[in-house]
Formats: sequence, structure tokens, C-alpha cells
Amino acid sequence: MNDDELLRYSRQIMLPQFDVAGQQKLIDATALIIGLGGLGAPVAMYLAAAGVGHLVLVDFDTVELSNLQRQIIHDTNSIGQAKVESARQRLIQLNPLIRITTVDHKLEGEALLEQIRQADVVLDGSDNFAIRFALNQACVQTATPLVSGAAIRM
Repeated sequence: MNDDELLRYSRQIMLPQFDVAGQQKLIDATALIIGLGGLGAPVAMYLAAAGVGHLVLVDFDTVELSNLQRQIIHDTNSIGQAKVESARQRLIQLNPLIRITTVDHKLEGEALLEQIRQADVVLDGSDNFAIRFALNQACVQTATPLVSGAAIRM
């Protein structure tokens, strides 16, 4: 860990149950985030700020004005842009020490399995059952931890 990382993550490192070893685990980790809407947007921002070393962002939608009140990673200048690109730009501003890979199409079959095999954790911020079921099945098959969130209405 270099001096910039030690300073940036110093508040986490000072936690006795976390310390330098815990931060290094985050730096070495890959998180696959499915969906960059109301759930995936804040998750991506917090993981980037915490120093998860590699974020793989997956979404096949574009930013719309109606997204902005709840999808806080995007802004007015992002309207019409692919959500993965808008998110990538914001996350690099938040933490330039991390690596970001974007996937702007739906992952299915072997492509989904391959992305999950490369991840330490999968975060499901999707908004439909077909994707949720496919993620669950692939995570069980690869023994990859799956964190799933859901929100209904307000």
C-alpha cells in the first residue's frame, strides 16, 4: 500500500478489527455490480470510496432525467449517456486509485458465469426477477457470495 492509499483509507485502517490487512483485502478485491440504478448507484459509490480495488459495472440502460432523484451517481450532464459510463466517470472522480471495468450489455450464459468467476462478491441491484434468478443460480454454481437488495415504491 502506498502513501496515498494509507492517507485516503486511514479512518478505516485505524479500526482495530480492520487495520492495514483489512484494507489490503479491499484493494485486492473485485466486486461485480449488476445494475446502476437506485440500488447499484450508492453501492458503487460506497465501494469505490472504501477502496475496493476493482469494480465491474454492469448495466445496459441510459441515464434519463427521471433517474436523477434516486440514482445519485448520475447527474444532469449524464442524461442520454450509458449508465456504466456515467458511473465510471463519477467513481474515478471519487477515487482515482481504483480500477473500473464497464459492461454495457446484458450478461447471460457463459459470459455471466465468467464475470462471476472473476469476482470476489456480486452485488445485485437489478430490478427484475429473471436477472435475479440468473445471478443466484450462477453464484451458487461458482460459490461466489451474492448480496441482493430490493426496494419497492418509496
